[in-house]
Amino acid sequence: MPRVTLDRALPRFLVDGEPTFLLADTIWSAFSRPTSQEWRSYLRLRRRQGFTALNINILSIPHDRSAASATDERAPFRPKEDGSWDLDRPDPTYFANARARCETAVAHGMVPILVVLWCNYVPGTWGAGLTPELVLTQAQTDAHVDRVVETFADLGVVFAASGDENFTDPRSVDRYERVLRRLRAKAPENLLTLHPGVFVTQPPHLTGGDLMDFYSYQAGHDDGWAAQPAIQATALRSLPVRRPIVSMEPCYEGHGYGKGAGRHTAADVRHASWTSVLAGSGAGLGYGAHGVWSWHRQGETFNGEHFSGTPFPADVALRFDGAWDVGLLRRLVERYELHDLGLRQDLLVDDRSGAYFALQERPRRAALYLPHPFAVTLDVDLSGWQAHSWNLGARNPDHPAVRYDNGRTIVEQPEFLSDSLYIFSPAGR
Repeated sequence: MPRVTLDRALPRFLVDGEPTFLLADTIWSAFSRPTSQEWRSYLRLRRRQGFTALNINILSIPHDRSAASATDERAPFRPKEDGSWDLDRPDPTYFANARARCETAVAHGMVPILVVLWCNYVPGTWGAGLTPELVLTQAQTDAHVDRVVETFADLGVVFAASGDENFTDPRSVDRYERVLRRLRAKAPENLLTLHPGVFVTQPPHLTGGDLMDFYSYQAGHDDGWAAQPAIQATALRSLPVRRPIVSMEPCYEGHGYGKGAGRHTAADVRHASWTSVLAGSGAGLGYGAHGVWSWHRQGETFNGEHFSGTPFPADVALRFDGAWDVGLLRRLVERYELHDLGLRQDLLVDDRSGAYFALQERPRRAALYLPHPFAVTLDVDLSGWQAHSWNLGARNPDHPAVRYDNGRTIVEQPEFLSDSLYIFSPAGR
């Protein structure tokens, strides 16, 4: 089984001792929806595209689900006479199947990142307000955590204790802290994090203690989708305890703007993803295709349509171009060791692109992301450095047109209508 650990010298992950960018496809419904054949085909494709991890929800998301009927998915609990879940009677078949899914994923070179309790199952959360009948008692929570550890821990998985939580109610904060402590005690070899909601400040006593191994955040799918990736990564990078940072949920490709008009494109995903990396999320990234994460099938209903829009069928969404874009991102981050960049927007002198510029000390690197093709002047002398550039829309390397004048670096306007990335490193590095 793969062993995921932290690099104690640099904010990044090691998988079996090798530096690895955790590029995770989001397939929340992996345990409840795809068939075994669909699962194997899915894993083969994502591995070819460059993914190294999977975001999976152990329990389904009741307010965001695709189904033709209530019986069209596997359930983690046995039903009562009225068809509702008996939260005291977990279904062993469900958890045996879930483990088998993880074993197959690991065999394909993927690290499962498992959300232990989505917010619907925890008191004091906005999700509990939607589905109060699914809130677990403390005893049920403890039993669930023990079952999760027994089922998955030896597979080398990563645990995210929370799902979409805002941490605004003491009841939920206390419950998730207890979950983290129980996971730490019973699965000390597995890395732990939280999956928060959008625009959320996580409790300092959780981020600053020994209950968390790396920071994750959600930039979201609504009006703040473009700015939040950099804002949140910068905030996490400035915390007193430095840890690897993962942008776990930027905008999903094909997802409708939250309650708005339009859908997120591959270009949107590239923007959210690369700005995350330049702001400090060089350890990992989540990607989502709208229709894959819920494993939507043609003709099914989707109860989150009011916010997300109708999903595409999973077999259609699996072919979205953005998956190849983030696969390239992972390879570039690893090739050029862009694991600890920090934004330096103060060094942008002349910019009409909406550019992001970042520097890194170990190893020394500079990176410039241009969402649009304009010339940019940087108030830093990179004349002794090697320059590499990429046409991100075409996923092709480009010939960087860079000149230097009076201690400044001038990046000339690219000759293609797409976003681009420039990477600078000292000569010979």
